[in-house]
Amino acid sequence: MNTIFKRVISGAAALGIAVSGLAIGVSTAYAADPTTGSITINKSDAGQVDHSFDGWHLASLTNVTKDSTNKINGFLIDTDDNMVRTIVAAMTSDQKVAYEKDANYYSTDNAVANPMGYLVEKVFKDKSGKALSELTSPWGGDSSALRAFAESLSKELAKAGAPTADKTGGSALKTGENKELKQGLWFLKDVTTTDDTKGTNSIPIITPTTFDGAGSWGTVTLKNTTPTIDKKLVDSKGDGTYTPNTQPDYAVGDDVYYELTSTVPVYTGYDIDSTMMDATKTRIFKINDTASKALTVSAGTVIESVKLTPAQGTAVTLVKDNDYTVTVADYGDVNTPDTDAYKGGHVTTIDLGKYVNKAKGSKSATDGILEGATVTVIVKAKLNKDALISEPGNLQKNPNKVALEYSNHPEEVNHAHKVPGPEVPVYAYKFDILKTDKAGTTKLPGAKFTVKAVSGTSTHDGKYLGSYGENGWSYLDSEPAVTDTDGVFTTGKDGKINVSGLDAGTYEVHEIAPPDGYTAISLPKFQFTITPTVGDEAAGCKTITVVALSLAKGSDERASLSQDGKTLNIWNAKNITELPRTGGAGLAMIVAVGALFIAASGIFALRARRKA
Repeated sequence: MNTIFKRVISGAAALGIAVSGLAIGVSTAYAADPTTGSITINKSDAGQVDHSFDGWHLASLTNVTKDSTNKINGFLIDTDDNMVRTIVAAMTSDQKVAYEKDANYYSTDNAVANPMGYLVEKVFKDKSGKALSELTSPWGGDSSALRAFAESLSKELAKAGAPTADKTGGSALKTGENKELKQGLWFLKDVTTTDDTKGTNSIPIITPTTFDGAGSWGTVTLKNTTPTIDKKLVDSKGDGTYTPNTQPDYAVGDDVYYELTSTVPVYTGYDIDSTMMDATKTRIFKINDTASKALTVSAGTVIESVKLTPAQGTAVTLVKDNDYTVTVADYGDVNTPDTDAYKGGHVTTIDLGKYVNKAKGSKSATDGILEGATVTVIVKAKLNKDALISEPGNLQKNPNKVALEYSNHPEEVNHAHKVPGPEVPVYAYKFDILKTDKAGTTKLPGAKFTVKAVSGTSTHDGKYLGSYGENGWSYLDSEPAVTDTDGVFTTGKDGKINVSGLDAGTYEVHEIAPPDGYTAISLPKFQFTITPTVGDEAAGCKTITVVALSLAKGSDERASLSQDGKTLNIWNAKNITELPRTGGAGLAMIVAVGALFIAASGIFALRARRKA
């Protein structure tokens, strides 16, 4: 056993060993060194699943001394004989050379050799000579000697012929308190089944057991994270900012904005390849947004922005192609069943691999990775003519979903853990016009109408519906003339007009030309409203439960709703005698009849004068 005396001022940090010199004081030796201790492994948050670990006992602490306040101030490190060769194999070449030159620690006899003592005393320190601690940056960061050794040791222990674990996750070592462990230094490797892990696996841990007088020794708090992915609809204010969407419906041709949010995983200690050439060492962090064929996306315009917001500090805007890449691919293949709501759609992948791998040109290459920062991605799509259209009694969703892929195992970063996010539907609506005679028995072709968005459609208020082209609806600032084709809707042989792909809101229908043989005096003009009912919000996602059409109070009596609430029935008068006697049309009839009486009175007066 090596006899170099070690003095300490602090116990193990959360995932490391904090070791440094201590002012000389009066020391008192234990009557007998303890034989057992415990290690408590705490989750970083209550929502994490339990983790399992394999554990190897690296070394015992002997000749432990305490100061006058009963705090440990010194000990000897005795490397386990069966671990000597593996620990030496995990050293760097330079460390091995220096170790073999140090007679205080090196020996060809495994019973005497003390490589763990050498590493703690000589290697696991920062540039200033202070012992490495995990308190500020896990293990001193990716490149620290402690972190590098732990990673190397993990790989050595995975090789054939390496010492078997003293305790396995299946029998002893799990999150919580692990009692009756052999006292000293332990190496812990997270062996939680990857597919069952709701978060990242812990990096390898070197920690002492509990000791009387050692303060926080024997307590480990996992620094892994549990990234999730969320998705919500937002409305653009046109200045790069967005507000929460209150109602998930749009007109065909409208832009639809989604806000995707996740968290940058804690990747310190994970394999990394800044060149991104070695797939086995390239960290994965991707957001996959899947749209149905009703939503058009383009690789050049689908992403409005990608921002990282740390818990403290200002948000950072990432740069496309430097920090992340965007690809758009077809969803499914020829074998995708027709029942799949996403058949014919597209998958947009926002790949932040450059950022989490510190690739050249990425902000992380110079500023480091903002681990734990909130990732916010704004996605823009356009509702197109493939949209499923809702009407009273028949709601049709146009779905969009999101999922997250990220590396969750330190030494198998090419294994991507997949986390599904919410599905967010959007809706569009329709209405029909049926034109008949007063009796409702004869369907009338050739009637012409205009439709105006009066209210409830924030983007199109005050606009007239124009044409319905490849890109959806166009809009007009003023009411079109009878002779126009754009914005004029004409009933067919069946007396019908179908107006499809509308946003919710209030619309004004105006008949601007009657069918042949019917009076043009006081043509119908009225308002109706498409009213959706927004259901209870689930996981931030709004859905429509019911949609209804309703006529405004006091509407022209020539307009009515069908019994199923889907069709606006409008009848025409052949002459003024068929015009309604009340309302706007009735008033117009009175004015028209009054004008006839005036004209007749004028003729009578003229004739009377002639007789005189």
